[in-house]
Amino acid sequence: MTCKTGLIRSFLSIGIATLGLGGAAVPAATPEIELIGKVAIDGDQHDLSHDDTPLEDGSPSNQFGGLSGIEYTGIGNRFLLLADRGAGDGEVNYQCRYHEAEITVDPASKSIGFALKTTRMLSTPTGEPLVGSIEAHEKCLNSPTPHPVWTAFDPESVRLLPDKSLLISDEYGPHIVVVDESGRISNEFTVPDKFRLRAVEDGVYTKGVYSNRGLEGIAVTPSGSRMIALPQSPLIQDAVIENGYCIGLNCRCVVFDGNHNCISEIVYQLDNLASGTSEILAVDEDRFLVLERDSKAGREAKTKAIFLIDTTEATDVTRIESLPKTDLPSSVTPAHKSLFIDLLDPKFGLGGEHAHEKPEGLCWGPRLPDGRRTLWVCCDNDFEKSIQTEIYCFAIDGLDR
Repeated sequence: MTCKTGLIRSFLSIGIATLGLGGAAVPAATPEIELIGKVAIDGDQHDLSHDDTPLEDGSPSNQFGGLSGIEYTGIGNRFLLLADRGAGDGEVNYQCRYHEAEITVDPASKSIGFALKTTRMLSTPTGEPLVGSIEAHEKCLNSPTPHPVWTAFDPESVRLLPDKSLLISDEYGPHIVVVDESGRISNEFTVPDKFRLRAVEDGVYTKGVYSNRGLEGIAVTPSGSRMIALPQSPLIQDAVIENGYCIGLNCRCVVFDGNHNCISEIVYQLDNLASGTSEILAVDEDRFLVLERDSKAGREAKTKAIFLIDTTEATDVTRIESLPKTDLPSSVTPAHKSLFIDLLDPKFGLGGEHAHEKPEGLCWGPRLPDGRRTLWVCCDNDFEKSIQTEIYCFAIDGLDR
């Protein structure tokens, strides 16, 4: 598929502390940010699927965890929580699912209350279970059929649409699907061919997203007229493969209009070669928050941060077949980028020996009585019983226009 060139609207850019790779931003007052709550959920908790049948690795089918996405429903204190492909990193036939939970925050005590309310399974348009099995995914990937029916899914991000259906991105295809409230897929976006995961050729990946580095985040603007999906790391044609890793800074994001048509591709530059993206969240029609992290936990962690990006002047790179590993051509302007929240900042108490390996999901929540916005972060424990699932809540003042 060839994307149509889209024009991105102009406005005054708001920046905080500009980083060299992200481009210069117009200085503005720094928003006030406060961590007002944290909750840790034990790794041996069960969800509400009521199925404890052991999976291939012996773990129960109803083990709660693996949170890759979070979204506010807009009603009371109800949130949606998306689980990824299951225990064993794709080694089991875990049926993909999402949960609804009541999550409340008390700024005075800096505590979060958590109560799981429902668990819903995800399924294909014909009602077949979507499973996180990498074996099922590889069968589809190596199928001689050009567009085989797929049942393998690695959900990574969830957004609620105005009609109450869900928008979910997946790493395996990668896919972007619309899901009804029962969990069944009702529609699918056409993802540009250059983003597709391809089978290896003579033992080598040549183009497309790298394995397990697909569409990690998706954002919907307040008007619903633009949606941006971004991969965890650069496409293979925009990077180099070294020691089994896809190495580069230039993540090519795909931009859709409200009718699900691809209108452009823009560049988000990673902070360093050791990090990848986990989520993107719309602030308004042109600004977004991007969650970026490395793969280290505890004191080894170096990058766990939320960046504010401005897409106003970002160049449409649809017609550029390959981007450099690091520096961009002078003709290409990436999204302007500035540090918004450093999750490892000692003032939050989330770093050092307490640093969680995988902050994965990001969403806005209900405003506090004093008018401040709440920003929520969920962490993925990989379904490891020894690792807690953590959820953080920040109060944000001064980001609105």
